[in-house]
Amino acid sequence: MSAHRLDLISIATLVATLVATGIHHIFRLGPALLVPTLIGIALAVGLWTLYGKTRRLGFLVGYGVFAALVVFWFGFLDGFLDHVAKAAGLENVTFLPGSEAEVVATAMQLWSQEASTAFYEGTGILSAILALLTAVATVAFIYREVPARRETSS
Repeated sequence: MSAHRLDLISIATLVATLVATGIHHIFRLGPALLVPTLIGIALAVGLWTLYGKTRRLGFLVGYGVFAALVVFWFGFLDGFLDHVAKAAGLENVTFLPGSEAEVVATAMQLWSQEASTAFYEGTGILSAILALLTAVATVAFIYREVPARRETSS
């Protein structure tokens, strides 16, 4: 697979992870989290674009670190350890406030409590799945870029 295709898959999965995580947390905590969600998306796209235009290692490292933080915090700590574990019937193993509750109170509601809970837990699981895809795509993208950078600088 070409490096160009890997970079598109990486940014697409990272933005999808941020959108799913944003929807998940806006549903739980309210619309005030729209701004941080948009900032996260702008940061991801900005770092990715700057690296694509300049090919500077700093932008690639910044993009990789940002993606790693998103994957770890929202994909693993929140998505996997809280929502995937809960869906699998395991005990809650996170320290996140309110995650130990059987039914988590949300700022927004759907037509029933069951639908609201399913949506909230489902978006958490979706964040975990998308974060895993982001991790794979971003590692592959950076892995392909680093040798390419060494060859062009020789």
